[in-house]
Amino acid sequence: MLHKVSDNANGTPVWPNMHEALMELHEILHEWCQAATSTSEALERLRSQHLTRRSTGSVCGPNNAGTPIRVPFLKIPLKAGYVEAAQRDIEEIMRPSAPLAQRWNSAKRRQAARRTLLGLMRLYCADLLEEFERAVDARASWMLANREEVNKALQEGLRSERLEYLIQQAADTAAQLDSAREHLSLLIRENYPMGLTGGQDA
Repeated sequence: MLHKVSDNANGTPVWPNMHEALMELHEILHEWCQAATSTSEALERLRSQHLTRRSTGSVCGPNNAGTPIRVPFLKIPLKAGYVEAAQRDIEEIMRPSAPLAQRWNSAKRRQAARRTLLGLMRLYCADLLEEFERAVDARASWMLANREEVNKALQEGLRSERLEYLIQQAADTAAQLDSAREHLSLLIRENYPMGLTGGQDA
């Protein structure tokens, strides 16, 4: 066993299976896009209830003394930890840690750090990589900055001007995320026909 561990430590780190890694990345984006759609639908419903109450002469917003506006249909709330978990999953796919046996060898550890999906995408699809990173950063920033306010608004209401701003920002960042997911999907379909067996990319 010690001999095998030594072999693993001394062996050359391999490049990632690009097909497999891209598929995992696509699934993370797919789940995130679904969550973004649910959030946008909830905000749109909140706006609709604002307009309905306004048309009947009711006051909308957090200072409303009447029944709070509630949107119980939100499927995936902006719960704490969601965006952080997604970012960790993405980082692990883009830049996975070196195998344990190779972490003790500084040269192998550095070599493993260079053999990543990030490096492959930087070489083969730099435009997509840039779009992906921009979309993820924009959506993550929006969620981290606004999730507490959005969750509170779904229970208590919100001033119309602020609500419109949140709806527009949510839509813009969700569209960026969806565009990156669609372009990633296109890359996979064009380069990896359905039914292709697994294994290291040539």
